Amino acid sequence: MRHLNPFYVTGKAVVPELVLAVRLLAVYLLLTKEFPFSGNQGGGRFYPVVGWLGHLGTDEQFNLGVKLLFLGGIGILLFSRFVRLGALGVGLAFVLGPLSCQTCISVAHLFTGCVFLCTALSNNVTGTGLIRFQLAVLYLGADLNKVSDPDWWSGASMETLLVTKHQIASYMHVASIFPPGILSQITGIGVIVLQMAIAILLLRRGTVIYAMLLALVLHLPMVLLMQMTFGPFLFALITAYGSLLAWPRHLFCDGRLHSSTAVKWLGRLDFNNQVSPCAGSANDSPARWLRTALYYLPHPAILLAMTVLTAAMARYGKLLPLTVLTIVAFAMYAWPQRKCAGQITRPAGL
Repeated sequence: MRHLNPFYVTGKAVVPELVLAVRLLAVYLLLTKEFPFSGNQGGGRFYPVVGWLGHLGTDEQFNLGVKLLFLGGIGILLFSRFVRLGALGVGLAFVLGPLSCQTCISVAHLFTGCVFLCTALSNNVTGTGLIRFQLAVLYLGADLNKVSDPDWWSGASMETLLVTKHQIASYMHVASIFPPGILSQITGIGVIVLQMAIAILLLRRGTVIYAMLLALVLHLPMVLLMQMTFGPFLFALITAYGSLLAWPRHLFCDGRLHSSTAVKWLGRLDFNNQVSPCAGSANDSPARWLRTALYYLPHPAILLAMTVLTAAMARYGKLLPLTVLTIVAFAMYAWPQRKCAGQITRPAGL
């Protein structure tokens, strides 16, 4: 029965890091309503890329079937031990979007679907390796496309995106300081260099943290400039990178620093034997609660709360606080792991 508990992440056919990643991503998709055939992925089947998909029932029946596959997969993913089966259902639902609609191609939704599909193909031996290589392919493919396009080297692509199309005032103000087109050219070449560097760093587990740092430099300025999270792409990217970090199997309380009350409540939500008892002072303070929240960030309950907060920020356009939250999480949780990032993720709870 414990597998019915979404907070129980060990004892599965994939490592806990992947279980947490896809479960948090599934919750985010539900909260933001980023379903297949929603947003920029279109409204349903329309001139399928794969011909035989056009013969499976009526459009209404097909669209309903895809949504049921998506929701059923999330249900299996969250409330059973069959994480890979649920991830397969969700991933297929997202991939069916662009395959059944020629005008619905969405890189964001396709990448999100691939996160679930890579999880479905993973096990306790492969760990999070498939996710890491998926990220490497993402950046390498995007970079090769830019390298072969003269407009990226000349700055024309960035000029069209940020000035002509979106007319971003802050960027245009800074660009006016430089000779015409120079800032766009520098930015375009910078994107090419960053994407290639990230792809190379992702090839070795020991340099993943540095790839994450460069990814922050690449993506967060675009989020702030364009005031969008690119559908589910940003959070899917965060969870994919997060799965590459070692999830601590045990969290030890320091009575001098942490809130015993907060640790007690986290202990009640601990179904993975992760939290140790705390015999600290009963005189809790806001500083103790804050230190507890930061130290116990890998606890599934806190990660869920962070996911809900992130979904709210994304939905209501509070992207500056979201950017700050992402940077703080990286600094507190990811960056300290840079010295031990080369260690292969081990199975837990088996």
